[in-house]
Amino acid sequence: MGIEKNKIAVGKFIKPHGLAGGLKALPFGETLDSFSPGKTLFIEDKDQYRALVVKNFQPMGRFVLLWLIDLSTKEEVEWLSGQLIWREKTKVTRPDNPDTYLVYQLIDLKIMENGQFCGIVSDVVEGSAYDYLQVNRENREFLIPFIRVYVKHIDLQGGYITVECPVGFWE
Repeated sequence: MGIEKNKIAVGKFIKPHGLAGGLKALPFGETLDSFSPGKTLFIEDKDQYRALVVKNFQPMGRFVLLWLIDLSTKEEVEWLSGQLIWREKTKVTRPDNPDTYLVYQLIDLKIMENGQFCGIVSDVVEGSAYDYLQVNRENREFLIPFIRVYVKHIDLQGGYITVECPVGFWE
């Protein structure tokens, strides 16, 4: 099926929690706004998206526990384990800080250095100290630390990121 352009992955269901239909989930963002009661989430079900409405949630360290309307037993939620959790892009809260970006905004941006095309951002990889831009170039993969030392400018409208990498980085 693939990703629809109007959806964004906001987390992943890990496993059932308890007997009353709870689910442990890993949020991908820094806020839990997408998991508030009444919010509509989507999961891929065969060749379409299926809507699920949050009944309740509880933060649990870096995870969140979710209970969904109309799913009230462990058996009813077991099949959701491993599923990505989607939201409509227009419903996702944008960061207030102009120097903060959502992953979907960076995917498919061109990487430019000294006016030269260097590759395309294919993913953002979470690291222990900072994130990395995963860049594909000529069937090779490069990881650029997503920090100001390397990332000099991001132009979402223009569709590119200007970087400054060490000599020999692209070899």
